[in-house]
Amino acid sequence: MQPKPTTFWLIQPEKPPFLQVIAGGVILPDGQVAIARCLPNASHATFPSFPSFQQLQAKRSREIIFANHSFNGYEINTFQLVRNKDVTGISGTGTVAVGCYFQSFGGLAVMQWLTEFASTAWYIGGLEQIELIHGHNGKTEIIIDT
Repeated sequence: MQPKPTTFWLIQPEKPPFLQVIAGGVILPDGQVAIARCLPNASHATFPSFPSFQQLQAKRSREIIFANHSFNGYEINTFQLVRNKDVTGISGTGTVAVGCYFQSFGGLAVMQWLTEFASTAWYIGGLEQIELIHGHNGKTEIIIDT
């Protein structure tokens, strides 16, 4: 199995001891950063690299905190898409993609294929949509990282 992607939290510091969670994020295998925002308005985005994302957030006086899948009542989970049988003959078998399920941010999911061209896609229907599109009637499964 592939190493799980690194998750983090985007924080707007307020008067101590409070920290306001603005977004949850993940660093994808090719270095892109995917975030799902909750405050002040829900949205999602992908940035080309962590350094570029870091610079933007520093200008806005925001903090990035690396933490597990749960922080201040918010949840995000990384996952792997594991192909037991490749019905199309394109992606192969084993772990073919990884992603992040933004449970506390509207149930969005982002997934990146571990192929030569590492395409990345957002799924507004979350894990259910990924399974519907890529599950091939049980021949591919989503495994949540623990």
